[in-house]
Amino acid sequence: MDILFIFGIVLFLIFFVLISRRKLDAIIIPTGPSHEIDRERASVAAKRYAHGKGVDYLIISGELGDKGLKKSQRVDIYRTLREYGVKAGDIRIEDKSKNSLENLLYSLKKVKKKGVKRVGIASSPSHLDRFKDIFDAAKKQGLIDKNFRLYKIRTKESIKDRVYGLFSRLFYRYELSKGIEKAKERKTPSWIEGIKKFLYK
Repeated sequence: MDILFIFGIVLFLIFFVLISRRKLDAIIIPTGPSHEIDRERASVAAKRYAHGKGVDYLIISGELGDKGLKKSQRVDIYRTLREYGVKAGDIRIEDKSKNSLENLLYSLKKVKKKGVKRVGIASSPSHLDRFKDIFDAAKKQGLIDKNFRLYKIRTKESIKDRVYGLFSRLFYRYELSKGIEKAKERKTPSWIEGIKKFLYK
């Protein structure tokens, strides 16, 4: 009986590893509150790209900002991906999003025509929880193709990430309860931005 039990556990672990490493069509890398976090997200995505034997697309998602292209977060993420050996032709840029909701919706829209169905997002656990809330709400409202599947690619999470993630998720859940379209129209409130600046200054 003990041997059967151990054998069952071994089979389960093998199955879990195979499932967790299944090939993804695309990975979204949203720009974050700091260059350090951007590089961490990029490195985790790049490692999954290699282990997945060729993710079709890595999508850098986020607006340019006011620092100019050379100092932008997008360039930092791009350079990190290239350092890990990601092919330039496999990298895409989504350059309009200003928040997590837009990161997800605009990135999925960008790859929809390419037949992408299995999409990963590289970020911290609390940020990924927000993305899942957005994804579920958008799918329920028919704004995301029912064939899309979302997978979490976790980075490390600091106490700062967790604190900011808690407040930001509460805000998103409240906004999403009114519908995606209304949530898109709302800007991130100043108190959320204040928390972000305080934590990541």
